[in-house]
Formats: sequence, C-alpha cells, structure tokens
Amino acid sequence: MLEELNLQEMSEIKGGISVEEYCGTLNMLIDSNWSTWNNHQREAATNAWAAHCR
Repeated sequence: MLEELNLQEMSEIKGGISVEEYCGTLNMLIDSNWSTWNNHQREAATNAWAAHCR
C-alpha cells in the first residue's frame, strides 16, 4: 500500500531514490494496477502523485 511521505521523511531515507525514479515507479504502478485497486489505494496513489510528482 502506498503511504504519503512528507519532505522531512523523504530527506531522512538513507540511500533513497531520486524524484524521477520515485515518480516513474509510481506512474508505472498506477498504470498497471489502477483497475484492480480499491478506493483507498487509488486515493493514496493520487495523494502521493500530487505531493511529489508535480
């Protein structure tokens, strides 16, 4: 399940990934799974995209 992270949490992740990689992976997950996700999962993905992938 996807969880929204704030900027502080993202900066504290050691060995984290770039915004481009994060957003690319999120985009792939959305494209591949949207039709099978429940409303909570769709909302989490949408919130993550809005917060980090503008």
